Amino acid sequence: MKIRLILLISFICSSIINGQAVSYDDFNSVIPFLKKENFKGAFEKTNQLLNSTINDSSDLRGIITYMNIFSAAGMVTLNQMTMNDFSTNVTKYIGQRIVMSGHPCVDSTKRGFNSLTFLREEGQLQGFTMAANKAATSILCFEYFKYEIPINPSDFIGKDVRCGGTLESFEVGTGPLKTWISRLHISKAFISPSKSLK
Repeated sequence: MKIRLILLISFICSSIINGQAVSYDDFNSVIPFLKKENFKGAFEKTNQLLNSTINDSSDLRGIITYMNIFSAAGMVTLNQMTMNDFSTNVTKYIGQRIVMSGHPCVDSTKRGFNSLTFLREEGQLQGFTMAANKAATSILCFEYFKYEIPINPSDFIGKDVRCGGTLESFEVGTGPLKTWISRLHISKAFISPSKSLK
């Protein structure tokens, strides 16, 4: 009887913990790590947050998921994580909602790092971002967005925007130079003006 009671209490506690939602303060706690490009610290913090909010499907959790993938890619460039471990980590998030960092949306002729542009693939308009480290020596994530509904690029060019959707698949870079780490393919994507998360 005692063992059953202990197991029941453990299950209830676990359900409560996993039922928590990511808060703005949680999101904010990761920012200092990323500002310093302390990718290992950001990865460990986002892992902790993701493991304690399994049932949360909010945009904030989607942002934390992206931060986890981005920081893991950063760790690969610093030889703090292997490409195999990176792949294992990202595989956990296939089919989950992820929400990317806010970026300026620019005309496709001005394509550059850390900005969103539009391109046509097989006749379909897609969003495209090259998310790089501060020194622009490594592309941590190429990001491809297949939008769920038709969009008009002129509604967004010149504005700061945020994209996200469902992580459909990914690829990893090959070779020793690590000039690029991953390609993330996002389906059911959305685009919206970037705004405060509070």
